Amino acid sequence: MKPLAALAVTLVLALNPVVFAQTSQQLLTEAQRAYIAGNMESAKEKFKTVLDRDPGNLAARNYLRMIETAEKKDGNGLEKQLQDVVLPKVEFKDATLGSALDYLKQQVAKTSGGKTQVSFVLQLPPDVAETAKVSLSLANIPFLEALKYLCGLTNVEYKIDKYAVVIRPAGSGVAAGEKPAQ
Repeated sequence: MKPLAALAVTLVLALNPVVFAQTSQQLLTEAQRAYIAGNMESAKEKFKTVLDRDPGNLAARNYLRMIETAEKKDGNGLEKQLQDVVLPKVEFKDATLGSALDYLKQQVAKTSGGKTQVSFVLQLPPDVAETAKVSLSLANIPFLEALKYLCGLTNVEYKIDKYAVVIRPAGSGVAAGEKPAQ
């Protein structure tokens, strides 16, 4: 009988809205502490759990909005930096895609005085970066426009992530939640 009584007490406590609300409130407090400490992943996860339990919780909803806004802002940090870079001259004659990207990388660092760095992540089939050839001559052009031309000529596309520019085959599609960079 005692194990059955303990089970009944556990069920009553688990289904009691006061206990449930306290648990949600404690989780909200933990999420707020994580947010203040700068641990956005943990805070985001906990705020989502609070909303799963209590969909009307305005505090959790507002914190999630602030986190999403900060993520969008941070995610565009590299893009904003690259938008400000204007390359004085871009000239390629039968250059490989890989060497053209290396050149652009060097020019961004040089033009910005080392303040802006760009890294490329190639998600291409083997040897595409070394077999695709391009000829291009541009002057006083924003970096992103030069990259757009280069990608168009080599049948690839780019996407700017938080820390790098991802290069992949054109038409490879945009994953859910991503926006095309071109």
